[in-house]
Amino acid sequence: METILQEVFILLLMILISPVIARFLRVPVVVAEIIIGIVIGPSFLNLLHESAWLLFMSMIGFIYLMFIVGLEVELSYVKESLFKVVAISLGSFLTPFALGYLIGVYFNISPSFIGLALSTTSMGVILPTVKEFSSKKEVAQVILGAAILVDIISMFALMYIVEQTYLTLDKVFLIMILLLALIAAAELVKACKSLRTRIVKSLESHHLDVKLSLTTIFGLSVFAEYVGIHAIIGSFFAGLLISELEDKVEGLLEKLLSFGYGFFIPTFFITVGIRTNLKYLISGVGELELLIALLAAGFMGKILGTSIPAKILGFNKYESLSMGFAMNARLSLIIAAAELGVATGIIGPETYSTFILLAVISVIASPFLAKICIGKSPIVIPKEIPIP
Repeated sequence: METILQEVFILLLMILISPVIARFLRVPVVVAEIIIGIVIGPSFLNLLHESAWLLFMSMIGFIYLMFIVGLEVELSYVKESLFKVVAISLGSFLTPFALGYLIGVYFNISPSFIGLALSTTSMGVILPTVKEFSSKKEVAQVILGAAILVDIISMFALMYIVEQTYLTLDKVFLIMILLLALIAAAELVKACKSLRTRIVKSLESHHLDVKLSLTTIFGLSVFAEYVGIHAIIGSFFAGLLISELEDKVEGLLEKLLSFGYGFFIPTFFITVGIRTNLKYLISGVGELELLIALLAAGFMGKILGTSIPAKILGFNKYESLSMGFAMNARLSLIIAAAELGVATGIIGPETYSTFILLAVISVIASPFLAKICIGKSPIVIPKEIPIP
């Protein structure tokens, strides 16, 4: 017990100082948490290791993280410019998938898994990036819509590729029935004002809104495990469901985010860093070659797959390139894919470490490059403003 308490104290201390380190390094907090995990893990200081309690808390954080990913889905962004969003999201998903598939064939690693990992994007990184595109409203809306659509496609593809051994047609049918029932219930609550008012009032006391949300998250996670898929798929769908209702309960979203980002999600990312062993890259030339190949294919796949359709759809070259770089940011879903891949034996710990480094590099580089490109975009002066 004394050892566990010491490890918990070290973990809490790292969570506490991670925002300070992130500000000093000028990187997202989650990147700082992964770097901290690498430093205190077996790669350097070996202060924390993959103990049973840490892996359990990390799994809770993993489930909560995928719930947050689902919670961030705003289908209104998809509806704004549906044709452009669909065209760009398909290019952004299929092009890196094809390049990743070829890399998988060359390195003799599951081609479909490598392709899927490179196809993912990170809504959590793209959202703060496009908030700075104040003068490019359409660009921001299309990027957000495409990122959401790629997130959804990636989750279903991940469910199929990783779980196809266990996922039979009857289980797929059961999942679809549950989803349709939950969507119908959510729409019923939104449509019936009197019912919605009664529910909101009943949830205002004793933090019942948070308790109900947590029960939904882990209830759907248990159901997902029951039908033979990973718990994170269930928590993702829980996020989709609650995102449709959270604006009806005052302060719910803020409570849920603070609950997750205060402990569980940082624990997950620090554990990801602990499980990332840089010695694999140093000792093996093959893993370094794989990292370089994944970086090249990942960047080129997203840039070409996003910027070419964007240019055809009428965006200028700088806006198109900015979209390509923004969509290249990978974090939550590529880490989710790596976690599931190593858990099911599709990839080994060496390849897992390579994927984590790919995520860190893309998260650091992509927003920076996207902002540079959008800054070079020419200013369009409305016709009604006279030019002296």
